[in-house]
Amino acid sequence: MPDDHEHDDHEPHDHAAHDHAGLAHVHAAPDTLGARLLVGVAINLGIFVVQIIGGLLANSLGLLSDAAHNLSDVVSLLLSYGANRVGKQPPSPVHTFGFRRVEVMVAFFNAAALIAIAAFVAYEGVVRLLHPVSVGGTTVMLVAGIGMAANAAAAWLLKGHGDLNARSAFLHLVADAVTSLGVVIGGFLVWALHFNAADALVSIALSAWMVKEAWGIVKSSVHILAEGSPEGLDFWEIAEAMEAEDGVKGVHALHVWSISSTEVALSAHLVVDDGRVSDLTTVVREVKGMLKERFGIGHPTLEVECAVGGCAGGMCALAVQDAERDLR
Repeated sequence: MPDDHEHDDHEPHDHAAHDHAGLAHVHAAPDTLGARLLVGVAINLGIFVVQIIGGLLANSLGLLSDAAHNLSDVVSLLLSYGANRVGKQPPSPVHTFGFRRVEVMVAFFNAAALIAIAAFVAYEGVVRLLHPVSVGGTTVMLVAGIGMAANAAAAWLLKGHGDLNARSAFLHLVADAVTSLGVVIGGFLVWALHFNAADALVSIALSAWMVKEAWGIVKSSVHILAEGSPEGLDFWEIAEAMEAEDGVKGVHALHVWSISSTEVALSAHLVVDDGRVSDLTTVVREVKGMLKERFGIGHPTLEVECAVGGCAGGMCALAVQDAERDLR
């Protein structure tokens, strides 16, 4: 039976280039993201040097842990920059979807590294509580305040970029800004109340916050890498919407997954009445348009099957899956 691949091969060349003539079309990452990531790298390198010096002078765990966090930002931003550049590479016969998944892998690594750093800082905070030391509150407030302002500026540069890679880099910078704010508060308590334990307590509290924020990105990236159905899309709603299209008698072998955090792919078998090839390709085109407009699915692959002598039972295997779902 005809399918949409055969139809695509006979369409004019310019339309095939727009869609996916044999290779998946991949949207280019924003042109300004790479430059902004490099600016973020420069800012965080400067903060790291200042906070290391200030932390040693003030004997502050809060500042030293914040400096370590900023160093992790330098690494994560460089990885994000690399993923951004690699992700712009066009599809090839070997990598037919391009390299968009690299940004997901980098996001996972960045978030996992943030959790590891948070665990280390929390451990050091507990050690400081058990073995208190004197902390220079004024120096802590000054240096942490500079770090907070610089990280907030770097985070602002990445605001609005929606892929998981940019979100993980943005989270690192926001976490640093919030961490620096916490260190400022801890420094104030040390300076005003001579409460040296505040430095360690703030570090522990901020570590817990970093883990909470990073865990969401870890879950999202693992979900994408494990070929899970895209978050925010309902598998059964998609199936029912496809079957509701004119000319479609049933849907089965439906698969929906994410190529990256911003691109969704779908493959399915459409059961239709016997008819002319031109009629069937119209049905396929209408289903594709609906999937793009209603669900944001830009990479649909649809195979057409004739209802006569085939899977003429409406929802076919999908109905069986639905029944099994209701029984669970």
